[in-house]
Amino acid sequence: MYKKIVCVDLRSFHNESPSYGVEEYFHLLGFVPEILCFLNVQVMFLFDFDKVDNTYLDPICVGQNGTPCNQAWTRNQLYGLVNAVKRHGSKAYLGILANTISPVWKNTGYCWPYREVLQTMRGNQLMWGEAINVLKRFHDGTYFEDLYIEKLMNVLRAFGFDGYVAGDGMLGLRGPRETLADTDFSKDMVSQFTSHTGLEDIAIEDYDARADYITDNLMPQWIDFWCWRWAVHVRKVSAALAAEEKDFMAIDAWSRNPEEIKTSFGIDYKRLHQCGLKAVFVQARETNKWRKHREGEYVREPNSIYTFLAHKAYEPGLKYYWAQATVNVPEFWNTVQDLPNVAERETYGYLWTHYYDGRTWRPVNDGICIIWGNDLTKENWSWLKLRWDQAFHLSASYLRPIGVTLLWSDHGVQETDMENKRYGSQIASLIQNGVCIQSVVSEKHIDALREQENHIYVTTDTTMIKRHPELASSTVILHGEFMEWQHLRYGFCEGVHLLKKLGGIQTTKGRIMGFENTQHEYVVSIENPDNLFYEQIYLALDRNILEIHALPPREWFVLPHSAEEGSAAMSIPPDASLQLMIGTDDSTKIDIQFRQKDLGV
Repeated sequence: MYKKIVCVDLRSFHNESPSYGVEEYFHLLGFVPEILCFLNVQVMFLFDFDKVDNTYLDPICVGQNGTPCNQAWTRNQLYGLVNAVKRHGSKAYLGILANTISPVWKNTGYCWPYREVLQTMRGNQLMWGEAINVLKRFHDGTYFEDLYIEKLMNVLRAFGFDGYVAGDGMLGLRGPRETLADTDFSKDMVSQFTSHTGLEDIAIEDYDARADYITDNLMPQWIDFWCWRWAVHVRKVSAALAAEEKDFMAIDAWSRNPEEIKTSFGIDYKRLHQCGLKAVFVQARETNKWRKHREGEYVREPNSIYTFLAHKAYEPGLKYYWAQATVNVPEFWNTVQDLPNVAERETYGYLWTHYYDGRTWRPVNDGICIIWGNDLTKENWSWLKLRWDQAFHLSASYLRPIGVTLLWSDHGVQETDMENKRYGSQIASLIQNGVCIQSVVSEKHIDALREQENHIYVTTDTTMIKRHPELASSTVILHGEFMEWQHLRYGFCEGVHLLKKLGGIQTTKGRIMGFENTQHEYVVSIENPDNLFYEQIYLALDRNILEIHALPPREWFVLPHSAEEGSAAMSIPPDASLQLMIGTDDSTKIDIQFRQKDLGV
């Protein structure tokens, strides 16, 4: 029904077991994942490898970033483990990370010799973990990536890995906060830049002055250069992998949507898919990226919902997997233990996203990618899988979206101004304020959709109605500080109220996700984000409610006797969500209003 990918290090296995611990590990999971990705390997392993023998692996390539492991592993044992994974019904992928040291566990014996290919940033400083920049050249002018690909293929071939995952910093420079405005302005990368663009050499010795000159005068060209350069890299990697029938996937470049990921990191997934990239793990992880690392608004759940929708609208050919954060020992977070409420609401927020492909509605997500799959109990895994199964099972009967559908065009991707991130922020603000937006149609498919169904749309493309005047009565245009509908302007609060009314679903508090199923039930997740308190709220639809009940584990949080016409009352838990099944009468529309009976609560 959906694919499950688990990223692990070697601490989850046992090199003295006949199955190398794979049988026991899959029993712990309660399922056999389609792919097991060994994401514990740093680039040094590739360059140190010569043959499969009894050489011991460096600690940084055993436990994640050197996390202590109670067993030492040899290359022969790793070979046995990879083959045991495949014997037990899973594929084994190799993931490579860009850092060359572990800032937490300082137990590596490696000393990276090629200092000229390390990524640099303003101040001529090195990045976190002394990460490499795979696109750089050696001192002799040859490309590091060519040798990297040769070493990568040697390891994949020797151990029998089925595919390659470009991890953090390997497809999009090391971030997340440092972007193309901060990195990499080394002489080598600037020389590649001027050579590609045909510009005169930039003969500025001071690193920061060189960076300022480019960002002040040549930023559009700088962004285009990185998009081109990453495409060259992907084409090279893909050709080598395809020649041996091995897959190519990547962790996304720091949780950004297709507009921002281009201007911040020079990543264009449409272009990279054309060059051979097959799948992306989208780091939609408010649980750790916001609650632990305090990254920007782009990692909050409403922004990540937009990211999923926009990615699929822009390049539907790529497979997208939700990279769910579970536990990370070196970074000191465990979201399953500490933030299960947030992990649960994210599950329905992301896995219910759908896109229209020109014929029908399809899920945006092809499955789950767990980062990481170590340090979880059997109960933890059971808790997670119950939520995934329920989310995918419910959406299997998906008929059509409810609320408002995002009408997406690539106008923001065509911009080379870092302010293009505002488009995702505008949609996220609507979601945050209770507008139900969990579906998307690209401009090229809008005519086909209109022939099948009627929807209310919202778009950030202010020229959309000029190209499609027939959409004027069904499309709200976002202009930043105001919204426009049928040639009338609305302030933000007025516009939010308008969209809720037009979309036919609203609550007195909280966010709404959901869809209509083939039985004409509304399948809804109501969220109570960033709130320390239970909230007693009311839901209102533009249909009569025939019956309503909440799904486990909160069956008693809805009051069925409160239903009157299209309104009902319920309680939503702190910073969490409530899933509802609402039987509706789809034959007649009614006025959307809150009845608010006195329920004695």
